[in-house]
Amino acid sequence: MGYSKISVTIPDKMYNDIKEFTSRKRIKISHLVTEAIADKLRKIKEERFIQQINEVFRDPEVGKEQRLMAEVIADNADLEELPW
Repeated sequence: MGYSKISVTIPDKMYNDIKEFTSRKRIKISHLVTEAIADKLRKIKEERFIQQINEVFRDPEVGKEQRLMAEVIADNADLEELPW
């Protein structure tokens, strides 16, 4: 995997907090920033995916089909056999 250098501007207080944290944990600032950006991108992708799912389920036909499937499953499930 290749690496790219970037330049960002952040508040002095944040930079000092980052330096203190990375010094205490003995990790590189690049590592901390890379993990933070990866986490943020993952959250954005998850939110987008959930939004897409919610859009699909707003369709009344999909909701109707899901209710019917749930009823069939409930009617055919032997609740006494479930481990709870």
